[in-house]
Amino acid sequence: MTSVSSAGPDLLRWMGAIDELAIAVNQERDLPGLLGQIARTACDLLGYESAAVLLVDDERTALRIEGCWGLSESYVRLVNEESPLLLAFEGAFAGSPSRRAFVDGVPVIVEDIAHDPSYGPWAKAAQEHGHHSMAAVPLRNQGETVGTMNVYGSDPRRLGPGGLELLQVLASHAGIALETSAQLERDRRRVRELSALNELLRRHAAIHDRFIGVARRGGGISDIAAALAETADRAVAVQDVSGQTLAGVPRAGVSVRPPDWPSWPRQEGGESLLDLLAQASPVLRSGAFPGLLAAPVRLGEETLGVLWLAGDAEDDDVRLRAIEQAAVVLGLEMLRRRAVVDAQWQLRGDLVSELAGGTLAAPEAVIARGDRLGSDLRLPQRVLAVRHEEAGDAVTAQLLRLVQSLVLSRPRPKPLLALRDGAIVIVAPAAGPEGVDELARHIRTVGSQALEGGVRVAVSETCPGLDRLPGAFRQVTGLLRLLPYATGEDVLTVASAGMIGMLLADVDPHRMGVLAARWIGPLREYDRRRGTDLVSTLRTYLDHDLNTNATAEALFVHPNTVGLRVKRIESLLAVSLTSVGDLTTLRTALAIDDITRTR
Repeated sequence: MTSVSSAGPDLLRWMGAIDELAIAVNQERDLPGLLGQIARTACDLLGYESAAVLLVDDERTALRIEGCWGLSESYVRLVNEESPLLLAFEGAFAGSPSRRAFVDGVPVIVEDIAHDPSYGPWAKAAQEHGHHSMAAVPLRNQGETVGTMNVYGSDPRRLGPGGLELLQVLASHAGIALETSAQLERDRRRVRELSALNELLRRHAAIHDRFIGVARRGGGISDIAAALAETADRAVAVQDVSGQTLAGVPRAGVSVRPPDWPSWPRQEGGESLLDLLAQASPVLRSGAFPGLLAAPVRLGEETLGVLWLAGDAEDDDVRLRAIEQAAVVLGLEMLRRRAVVDAQWQLRGDLVSELAGGTLAAPEAVIARGDRLGSDLRLPQRVLAVRHEEAGDAVTAQLLRLVQSLVLSRPRPKPLLALRDGAIVIVAPAAGPEGVDELARHIRTVGSQALEGGVRVAVSETCPGLDRLPGAFRQVTGLLRLLPYATGEDVLTVASAGMIGMLLADVDPHRMGVLAARWIGPLREYDRRRGTDLVSTLRTYLDHDLNTNATAEALFVHPNTVGLRVKRIESLLAVSLTSVGDLTTLRTALAIDDITRTR
C-alpha cells in the first residue's frame, strides 16, 4: 500500500496551482468549470486519478456532483440519479463517507474501499469504475457546510496529513468559488433588474407623455380612449357614474359591452357597482363582470366614471401603468367637461327660476333663451322633481351630478335643469323619442343604485303653454313634500296621489287658502294663544282612524288628554268628529293647509 508524503507537494508548484485557481475565480468563469478546475488541481497536486466537488441540493436532502475531473459520465449519473447520496439516516446508506464528512463536518479517509464496510452499497460500483481508495473533506461557504471535496485513487492508499491539509485548502477555494459565483450572479441579477427598471421608467415616461400630449392637443375622451386601446392592446369603453357610455374603442374585432348599471344586482350588504370599484387599484377583476377589467376614474375621493377594458386577466406593469395614467387624464378631462356643463346649467337654472316664478314679461325672449340652450319652449312641457330622502347637501350634490349626466345625454331639444329648495327640477319636452315617464324611472333606478335608495321622483301633468309651468312646479314639489316616503315607491304623479294629487292639480291655490283658514285657522289661533297643540292632535287623530289610544301613544300623552282635546276641537269648529261629512271636510282642509303652507 502506498502513501502520499505528509510533506506535501513541492511548495512552488502548490503556490502556482493556487494562484491559477484564484485567477480563474476572478475571471468570472462559469461555476461548473471552476469546480472542475479545482478537482483537476487536486488530482495534479495529490496524485489521485479523479476528484469531485459535491454540493447539497436546494432541499438539503442529497449531495450531487457539480464539478469533477477524471470521473466517467456513468459514475456521475449513478451518484446524481440512480443511487443518490441521501443525507437522511437510512440504514446502509447512512455510512457514506461523503455523508459523514458533510453531516459531521470532519474529514473522512478510506484507505481501501473493498475492505471498508462504511462504503456500503457503493463499494462494488466504485470498484467497477476503478476506485479503490478515497478521501472527503467538508466544503463550507459563509460558515455553513454546503458540500464535500472528494478525491478517488485507482489503488489502495492513505492520504497523509500534508495531503489532507492541501485537500482542505482546495475545498476552501471551492467555497470561495461558490461565494464569488453567487455574488456575481447577484450582481448580474441586480444589473438586469436595474436595466429592466430603467426600461420600465422609460416606457412609463413615454406613456405619460403620450396621454398628456393627447390632453394638451385638446383631444377629448374618445381620443384618450383610443390612445389607451393602442397602448394596452385591448378594447376600451368609458362610462360616467350614471352609466352613460362616453367613448368606445374596439380592438382586433373585439368591442367592450359594459354592465348595465340600472339593472346591476347589489351584492349582499347593499354593495353597489361604485362600492365594488372602490377596491380597484388600478384595475379590478370580478366574477360580477366576466371578460372585463374595470378601472375607476377618480379625482381625490370622488369617482367620476369607469374605464372598462376587454379581458379578464390583469396585465403586466407597463399596461397597468398605461391604464392608471389614462384614468388620471380621463379624470382631468371629465372635470373640464364638468366645468363647461356647470356653466351651462347655471344659465339653464336662471331660466328655470323665471319659468317657475310665472312672471314672464317677454315670453318670446324666454323662448329665444331656451333656443340658445338647446331647448324648445314652444313645445308642451312636463316638470320633474328629484330629491333624496335624506336631503343632505353632500347627497344632493352627488344626485345633482348624476341627474345632470342623464339629462345631458338626451337628444335635442334638451331639458332644462336647476336646483330649487333642495330638489332638482327638470323642464323636459312632453313628447319625444324618449318619454318623460321613462326618464323619470331611469333617474330613480340609477339614483337608487348609486345612492342606496331613497331617491324620489315626481312628474307633473303636461303643460301646453309656459303659463302652466308654475302650477306644474307646485305639483311636483308638493308631491315630494306632502307624501311620506315609502320604500320601493314608484314615480309620483298627481293621478297616483289621491286627494293630495287632486288638490295639487285642480284647485286654485289662492282660493284653497280661504277654505284652510275657515277650518284650520281657529285651531291654529287657539294653539298660538294657549300654547296647545290642537292642529297636530286633529291630524294625528284622523291619521289613526279616530283611535284615542293610538293617538295618545303617537303624541306621548294620556288618552284622557286626547279626549279633552277632541272635545275642544269640536267646540271651536262647531263640528262632530263622528259625522262623516265633518270628517271629510276636516281631512280636505288639512290637506289644503299642507299645500298652501308648503308652496
